[in-house]
Amino acid sequence: MLLEAPAVKVFDEPRAKCVKCGAPARIRLNYANAWLCDAHFKEYLKERVKGNLLKYNMVKGGDTLLLAVSGGKDSVALMSLLDEIAPELKVNVVAVHIVLGMGEFSDRSLEAFKAACSRARNIRCVTIDLKEVLGMYMPEVIRRSRRPACSVCGLVKRYLLNALAASMGASAIATGHHMNDLMTYAVKNFLQQRLDNITKLGPVSESEGSAVKRVRPLYDIYEDEIRAFVKVYGVNHVDIECPFKTRSTVEEAIKESLNRIEAESPSTLISSARALAKGLSSYPRPASPPNRCRYCGMPASGDECGFCRLTERLTGSPMGPDVVRKVESIAKSITA
Repeated sequence: MLLEAPAVKVFDEPRAKCVKCGAPARIRLNYANAWLCDAHFKEYLKERVKGNLLKYNMVKGGDTLLLAVSGGKDSVALMSLLDEIAPELKVNVVAVHIVLGMGEFSDRSLEAFKAACSRARNIRCVTIDLKEVLGMYMPEVIRRSRRPACSVCGLVKRYLLNALAASMGASAIATGHHMNDLMTYAVKNFLQQRLDNITKLGPVSESEGSAVKRVRPLYDIYEDEIRAFVKVYGVNHVDIECPFKTRSTVEEAIKESLNRIEAESPSTLISSARALAKGLSSYPRPASPPNRCRYCGMPASGDECGFCRLTERLTGSPMGPDVVRKVESIAKSITA
């Protein structure tokens, strides 16, 4: 549902003066009651992302950060911003795109990723073709697993990212999750009293069997700000939905309610997100996987990780060890 008063609005022509430099401005930040020119809008987002990286100890100088880039607006916008931030923080950023083989959606996603890579000056890029490492693309994995598509896809992508991060010696995996989605999930989990899941939605989390921590540099960035950024700077991104995406009535209702609250009371969402980040220590933390998979050595809650269990059902044998070897080969090509 489109808001009549979005958090950020881009006009075709300047309507006021930039609060930073006095130049003609066409970007209105309703939540901040301010106007910005194109250049200072980018600088504003860049400084906030940089601030999150430092404030929440997401990275430090000399770290390698693995950035997951789907090709959607959020991840390509984050990639563009990190490309300028990385040299300032002396952080090595490697962007990775997983080719899932979902027809036009995957083709356009890869195209967007390649376009982002062609513009990047300080980020190395790598693709992982799912069929090359697993022997099949995601539609076949979903069909043969007979499990919900998003659950299977998430498990496979997390495994590949963890394997690559561990092989590269990365300190963290960054994703393009923005504030609107994260706060929607936080409210949903609170309503369902899945309180230990809320800590997974903070700026930094070390759960879900991750080999390294997950960081969200867009934690307090509005989705409207990302839309404005890709529009103003003509950032190529995939604008069609995944063919396997399922709609959650609960999530849509919560997101619509939060958007309505924000429209009527600007800055409510960003204040709430920052308050949540401060209060995460009061929530119960999910148990960390205590074991290592007996097949591939990745984190596992029992003696076998979820990926090896899945692939054992699909192929008759756990494919974790073989996939890890192939991913390690990809990692060597990056660091060579």
